[in-house]
Amino acid sequence: MIERAALLLLFAAAGVAAYYLLRTAHMRRMTAAFQVGPAGEPAAAGGVPTLLYFRADSCAVCPTQSRYLDQVAESWGGRVAIQRIDAERETELASRYAVFSLPTTILVDAAGQVRQVNYGLTDAGKLSRQLETLS
Repeated sequence: MIERAALLLLFAAAGVAAYYLLRTAHMRRMTAAFQVGPAGEPAAAGGVPTLLYFRADSCAVCPTQSRYLDQVAESWGGRVAIQRIDAERETELASRYAVFSLPTTILVDAAGQVRQVNYGLTDAGKLSRQLETLS
């Protein structure tokens, strides 16, 4: 019985470790995409955190996400740059950032490191809390 519990703990620890390794690799790939893009693509915005918002006209909840972003922009003023990207028009860029659902918000710190990725609808409160960790 103890052997089974130890084996279960070992598998759980391996699963958690694999999750964090894959998440770290994913963040590194997105950071490289953020920093390497040619002119016209997202780039670090003058020493302030950047919020990349991937949306589309066909997305049913994107108008709600857009209102949440307006609230964040109002409360954060010029302390955050918000870039709205149409994923249907910018398919290559969306693919580079591994955007597979809309809306997707990606938070990048002032140094250009991707810190948070939110797939799906994310309320203004959660976005503000995530931005606070970047400041």
